[in-house]
Amino acid sequence: MTKRTKPEGTYQGSESSFQKSAIKLVRSIAKCDSRLVTHIPNGGQRTIMAGARLKAEGVVAGYPDIMVFSADTPVTWRVGLALELKIWPNKPSADQEDIHRLLAMQGWHVVVCYGLGEVEQVTREYFNT
Repeated sequence: MTKRTKPEGTYQGSESSFQKSAIKLVRSIAKCDSRLVTHIPNGGQRTIMAGARLKAEGVVAGYPDIMVFSADTPVTWRVGLALELKIWPNKPSADQEDIHRLLAMQGWHVVVCYGLGEVEQVTREYFNT
């Protein structure tokens, strides 16, 4: 097993602060209506009852934190951008990896980001800015 190395520019702070800064950054760069850039609130601590209710309502575990419902056409014809935000040393769960693969097979550009610099770079590359 290879040892993971801490990526340069990792976010220092809470996941909530990272999320707030990242969504603001992505909306400022995205070449689309800001309402097409959204946070998928799947994480967090919940009671067993609340979790069961959400699952019955159709919530699926593993979706990325930020999803941009805007194609990058005509660059590569990807249908959207999905960003998974992680605070080091956290890594995607098995559910997240499964959903990331499914989204990629459907044409989504899916990236795990550990810092705002990475969020900015990926978003700028996606929107060719």
